[in-house]
Formats: sequence, C-alpha cells, structure tokens
Amino acid sequence: MSEPEPKQTKRRQGAWKRWTRTVHIYASLLGLLLLLFFGSTGFVLNHEEWFALARASEQGQATLPAELLSEPEPLALVEAVRARFDVRGALVVYEPEGHELRLRFERPGEESDVTLDLRSGAAQLYRQRGGLLAVLTDFHTGKTSGGVGGLMIDAAAVLLVLISLSGLVLWFTLPKRRAMGALSLLVALGVLAIAGAYVLA
Repeated sequence: MSEPEPKQTKRRQGAWKRWTRTVHIYASLLGLLLLLFFGSTGFVLNHEEWFALARASEQGQATLPAELLSEPEPLALVEAVRARFDVRGALVVYEPEGHELRLRFERPGEESDVTLDLRSGAAQLYRQRGGLLAVLTDFHTGKTSGGVGGLMIDAAAVLLVLISLSGLVLWFTLPKRRAMGALSLLVALGVLAIAGAYVLA
C-alpha cells in the first residue's frame, strides 16, 4: 500500500528543508574566508586615511639596443623593457604616438609606466609600489589583479547570493522566528533606504 498523502508531503518538505540547510551551511563555510577578506579590505579602502596605503615612487632610465628599433617588433620591445627595468605584471597599455611608445604594466600593488623614444631608444620608467595592504586592496577592487581578482569577486558574489537566498528560505520554515526575522529585514531595508537617499540627495 502506498503511504498516506500527508506523510509523503511531510517527507518531501523535510528533504527540501535539509537540502536548503545543507546549501546554506556549506556556502557559508566556503564563503567565510572570502567574506572576511572582502569585508576587511573594504573597511581599509573606506578609511584609507587610517592606514598606510601610500605608494613609493621610483624612476629610471635606460637605452634599448639599436637593432630593436630598426624594425620594431611589439613583443620584442615589451620583453626588452621588462628585462631592463625588471618590470612585472600584465601589459595593459601599448600605445604608439608618433616616434614614442607608451607602455603600462599593472599587478596588485604595483603600476609601471614606460615611455620609449623609438628613434634614440631612450626609455623612461615611472613606477609606483605599495606594501601588503596595497596588494590586498587591489585584489579587492580587481583593478590590477587580472583574472584571479575577477574570479575572487565572482565567487564571493555567487556565495553571497546563495547564503542570502537559502537563509531567507530557512527563515520562512521557522514560524516562531518569522516576526523577529521580518523586523530585522525591515530595519535593514530602512537603513539601505536612508543610505540611498543620503547618497542621491
């Protein structure tokens, strides 16, 4: 004989609740370090004046070999600049302007600008380097961290959505706590509305 309909319904509801709780728990565990990282670095970025985020400036000069300039190959020029100035990071700007070539390299905590005279081979470097906090905050913004920083931001965003939605579903399954949960949600929405009104004013 088949089970009575109410028992089957309760069993399905129980399995659904367990699955939601499992998603919530593991998403929270996986997101713990990412959320701590983005929370702490976000606080640092919001209060830069409290922390040592100033970057040290460095300048340098060099002359590239004449054979590189007769028929300049982009890759050869870039690698020659890297070798002469010990430049690291991704090439984000390759901009020829007449007889000059402007290059920009970026990596977390470091930005290097190089101007190269294609006639004389004279190259000038202007570099800014930061400490550990500068590296971490660059990962937070994803500005100079390339694909790794982007993946971290995407992972944190997906985990936040999972944690929020599964938590909301679990809240609906706890009748005794719905009132307190609704009050907390209203307070949060009120704070967001006030903050939004302040920003837009």
